[in-house]
Amino acid sequence: MIEKFIPASIVRPLPEIECHIVVADGQLLCIGNSILHRALPVEATDVLATHYLGDLSGIPCGVHRVVKSPVSAQGYWSDLRALLGVLDEVQFSLGGRALQVLRWDLDHQYCGRCAGITEYHPKDRARICQRCELSVYPRISPCVIMLVTRGEKCLLAHHRAHRHGMYTALAGFIEPGETAEQALVREVREEVGIEIGAVHYVGSQPWPFPGQLMLGFIAEWSAGALDPDGEEVVDAQWFHRNHLPETIPMAETLSGRLIRTFVRAE
Repeated sequence: MIEKFIPASIVRPLPEIECHIVVADGQLLCIGNSILHRALPVEATDVLATHYLGDLSGIPCGVHRVVKSPVSAQGYWSDLRALLGVLDEVQFSLGGRALQVLRWDLDHQYCGRCAGITEYHPKDRARICQRCELSVYPRISPCVIMLVTRGEKCLLAHHRAHRHGMYTALAGFIEPGETAEQALVREVREEVGIEIGAVHYVGSQPWPFPGQLMLGFIAEWSAGALDPDGEEVVDAQWFHRNHLPETIPMAETLSGRLIRTFVRAE
C-alpha cells in the first residue's frame, strides 16, 4: 500500500516512472477515486511533457501533460477542487504538486525578462534563459489564514466569492516585506475593521489554487466592532463554538482545521 511520499526537486534526468498522474487542460485523469495509475492509461504518443515528482514508498511517481482525449468507461477527467474530500491526503497533495509543476513549466517556456527561449536546468527544477541566464523556479505565494476568537466565540465571514452561504476564516496574501504576523494584523483590520492581539500558529497547508502555501493561525480579538469591507467580505459574525453556521469548510482544509481546533479546545 502506498503511504509515504518523498518529494524530489530535480527535473533531469528522469527516472523510470512507475506511478503515473495524467493531466490535460488542467484536469486530472481519474479512475474510480484515484489519480494514481500503475500503468500509463493513455497512448505514449499523446504525452507532451513528463515531470518526476518524487517517490511513493520507493516507487518513482511522475506527471504527464497529455493531449486531452476520450477515456475508458472507468475513467473521467476532473479538476482538483472537485476532488477535495474524495481523494486521500497523499493523493490530493500529489495532485496539487503535479498541477503546480505543469503550470510552472507551461508559464515559463519563454523568459519574462528578454523573451528568450528557456531550457531545463540540468539538475534543479528550474528553467534557464540561454540568452540572459535568468533562472525561474516554481513560485509559491505565501498566505495567512486566521481564526479570530473572542472567549467562547469565533469570527467567521461570508466572502463574496463563496457560494452556498459558506462561512469561513479570514485569509489573505502576505505582501512584499511583511512578516506573517504583520499580514495577520493588516488583513483582519482591512476586511472586518477590528484589531487582534496574541496569535498562535497552528499549521500550514499547500493550496494549489493555483499555488499558495497557507499558514494557519488562531488570533485573539483585542479591540473594535465588526465592520465588513463589503468588497471581499459581505458578512461577518461572532459564532459560539457550540452554534456554528450550517455551512463551514471541510475538515480537510486548513480553515476547517482551525475551526475544529477551536471547537475542541474547551
